Amino acid sequence: MSQRDAYKKLRDAEGRGHNFGVNHLQYPEDLTSASQGHYIQFFIREPENPNIKFAGGSPSSAGGTSYGAGGGKSTVSIERPATKRISSSISLYMPAQVSLSQDAKYGEVEIGAVTAAAIAAYKDYDGKGDFVSAVGAAVDVAKESGAEALKTALDAAAPGAKAALDIGRGAVTNNRLEMVFEGISRRSFSFSFKMMPKSEDEAKSVDNIVNTFRYYMAPSFAGETDISRTFIVPSLFDIEYYYSGGQNNFLNKISTSVLESCNVTYGGERVQFFRPSTTVRGIGGGGDGAPPVETNIELQFRELEVITRERIAEGF
Repeated sequence: MSQRDAYKKLRDAEGRGHNFGVNHLQYPEDLTSASQGHYIQFFIREPENPNIKFAGGSPSSAGGTSYGAGGGKSTVSIERPATKRISSSISLYMPAQVSLSQDAKYGEVEIGAVTAAAIAAYKDYDGKGDFVSAVGAAVDVAKESGAEALKTALDAAAPGAKAALDIGRGAVTNNRLEMVFEGISRRSFSFSFKMMPKSEDEAKSVDNIVNTFRYYMAPSFAGETDISRTFIVPSLFDIEYYYSGGQNNFLNKISTSVLESCNVTYGGERVQFFRPSTTVRGIGGGGDGAPPVETNIELQFRELEVITRERIAEGF
């Protein structure tokens, strides 16, 4: 099955069950009012293919194919399939706290006598051009290293021999440990939202929001589900902080990310539901059932690119 046929299959599936083609979803209903002001907007990126209609509507020009939402040069080195933001997006209220997580990785490397001798010899030769003295320095340290190797061999044959020799001379050999920078991790972002709808329309919106996140974080089979072994990769997300309709630049920008986990909890201290809804979603007749009074969703995102000083200077 071609990519076009695979996406047609997805569009056909959207005709059943939830409507993932809603242009914009938000919670609460008065999110953009003066009383709210601050909110987070999640934009969805699908693979670009001009010959098909994107799930969720036509692709917009916002964001282009860059993997660094907000401009600048991305640090992603592998060229991925081009993507476009679809017209669907989700806006949610600003949680009490938002945070980012990034780690610099350092490791410890053991610098033995032979390594130290090699470095010393190289520096001596490189600085003075005196090959003979450089080799002499290496030989002196190599003797010490050879003595340690001999003691280790004796210890293998007669356990305790190395310790006895060290005790006798009143000294032990201890290789130096040095800190080495190994790299930097990709940043991760966690968001937690508690949604308690005040109306039937808001309850439907909450339901659509939860299932839209779940839908776009999941892959799809390319071909017949029962025989295909190929996944179409999930969508990507651009996340932006807003205040009164404009971006809030006092908070760090977030580069294009993958949604790693979406945990949903229905109900609070006890199970409560609204009266049954009469809306028919398309999964048979008789309405959708009773929406929960409280729905909690926890989202875990991770950026595609590594954020360096250059990207931080651009606001990331």
